[in-house]
Amino acid sequence: MESVNAALDRVWPAQLRTGRLLLRPVTREDGSLVRELLTDGRVRAYLGGPVTEERVAARQAAYPTTAGAFTVVRVTDQRPVGLVTIGADHRCEGRAEVSYQLLPAAWGEGLGREAVAAAVSWWTDAVPGGGPLVAVTQKANRASCRMLEAIGMTVVDELDEYGARHCLYTPAVDQEDSDLRWVRLLAARRDAVERRRGAKARATAAGQSLPDDLAALAPEELARLCPARHGAYGRICARMADHTPDLHLGRAQDGAWIAWLTTAESS
Repeated sequence: MESVNAALDRVWPAQLRTGRLLLRPVTREDGSLVRELLTDGRVRAYLGGPVTEERVAARQAAYPTTAGAFTVVRVTDQRPVGLVTIGADHRCEGRAEVSYQLLPAAWGEGLGREAVAAAVSWWTDAVPGGGPLVAVTQKANRASCRMLEAIGMTVVDELDEYGARHCLYTPAVDQEDSDLRWVRLLAARRDAVERRRGAKARATAAGQSLPDDLAALAPEELARLCPARHGAYGRICARMADHTPDLHLGRAQDGAWIAWLTTAESS
């Protein structure tokens, strides 16, 4: 299957038009829009808060050369009001992610829904067979959840990221064969990521000391393990906080034990 970046390079640049909006590639003239979106506390309320000046500058430089990065322009006054991007999902190889930010002055008009729906339709039409597309939003961000559900996306998973619970959405499909294809693609990519993460963690001192037969562990060693099945996909522990044990435990696809510490270096 073609990679997300290769697929985007093949169909980029692109322009999308809706009843009220133009979605066009981000240009250097959109620098002030990028700054406003990245530093506005309301826009960033569920995105980790306003970013540093260094990161603003980096994004201003990167967006104009990034395939899949659209500026959302309101047609009536030609004002840029937001950004919608489709790019490779860092959580799972071969999967695309749509993300979006809209200025507060444009909230409440359905413009975000219109823009994101156009981008999702474009990906589906322009890159047939391009692999799964997801959107991830904080579960507490009810407005974002409602918007994604309004354009026909459905929750397929929940995960913990950056200290908050998130919902993972994907476009709903009608045909059974399409549904099965999406499920298989998601499962295959998920398993690949879990295997890589487990292998990396097993290379740590804690991971190397974990025997294949857990029955061989002493009671005090067992007390350090976290056997809960609360990872993003139910097989591995992906939580980074609220744990007394410092060693997290799970099973790889082949049945071997995998483990890693809760520190950033081993996650």
